[in-house]
Amino acid sequence: MTDRTRLALCCAVALIACGGDSTARPLQTDAAAVAQTFSQLADSVARNGGNTEVGTAYGSIAGILRMGGRITPITLTIDGASRSFLATAMSIESVTNPCPPNAQCFAPEMRIVQRSLIAWDRDNPTHIVQLSSSSDDERIGSIRDSTSLALWAPTASLIYMDGTGIMYFGTSGAQRFTVTKSTTACPEPDYFPPLGVLRPRGYSATCVLADIAVKFDGTVEPSVYVAANKTAVTHTIAMGAQTVAGTHQETSVTACDTTCSVPPTDPNGPTPTPPVVVQPGTDLPASLTASVDSLVHLVFTVKNPSGGPIRITFPSSQRFDIVAIDSTSGKNVWTWSANQTFLGAIQDETVPGNGALVYTASWKPSAKGLYLFHAMLASKTPRAEAYTTVIVP
Repeated sequence: MTDRTRLALCCAVALIACGGDSTARPLQTDAAAVAQTFSQLADSVARNGGNTEVGTAYGSIAGILRMGGRITPITLTIDGASRSFLATAMSIESVTNPCPPNAQCFAPEMRIVQRSLIAWDRDNPTHIVQLSSSSDDERIGSIRDSTSLALWAPTASLIYMDGTGIMYFGTSGAQRFTVTKSTTACPEPDYFPPLGVLRPRGYSATCVLADIAVKFDGTVEPSVYVAANKTAVTHTIAMGAQTVAGTHQETSVTACDTTCSVPPTDPNGPTPTPPVVVQPGTDLPASLTASVDSLVHLVFTVKNPSGGPIRITFPSSQRFDIVAIDSTSGKNVWTWSANQTFLGAIQDETVPGNGALVYTASWKPSAKGLYLFHAMLASKTPRAEAYTTVIVP
């Protein structure tokens, strides 16, 4: 689990305490049932070796709903068609290094704002839309190249899970959140401190019920899209101004007292992060299956889940590789490419939309035991890999 995922889970649990009623017509009767559904989805992802970040997203949503989350019916327009969704919303303001009165503080105050809308299809909870931003000035977009100077330009995040296993990320669009705080405090949790909340010295928090009006329109592209490909399926998603029942939480971490000494650093402090945190990437989904007779027969399948073709660039004529690792010693006992010859020239291969590449290999083990097999696409971009274990009797 990545640090970002851990932070997402901690933040989601922190928001559990902020359930209750609102004037935004929340539905409470469905919350428990939906929470159970998301919990089952998270468990299914974990048991089947799926994307851990997606599984954590499902689990985080389940936690918010189960422990007092509220849902509001909304309407989204996807590719020009109106769709009914259920939604919840949240707003967080986190301040680090607030300077106490009559003090000379040298550490600058840092304020982080995070607003999120999470919406899902009532009939298919894996059909999810999440919008997150820090300000209304942020345009919807994603940074696909970590070396880009755009890394320093804040962008709003739009994540679209289409319900069939394909994930899309916002590439353009505008968004706006309007948070109307109430004077009603969020209910106290029935445990203290709240599970998963790490409280550094000087930490304080308040939570009130809020109605959060959201409006946005954006374009999303699949995560497997890479710059080299000229064709990719895109979707447009829009939401007219609608109010969603939610919560507003303010947290503060005081870093200096009246003597204003050097502020402590606490990497475990609360960080506002939306529950669905999945980074856009260029990895293609893949699987590795095996059967055993006198040999171990392996099938490595790389899929293109998008509706458009994807071009894969290889630095040589080698298309894939598979290694076998002895689970007892941890040593690599076989590499498929070790006895192969390849042409050292850059080559491209195009996979049609919803198509797949299938590679096969066989290995004769020299001893019984449990082996871990790791298959990988021998490409520059996009990448793909898969694992499986085999017992040789």
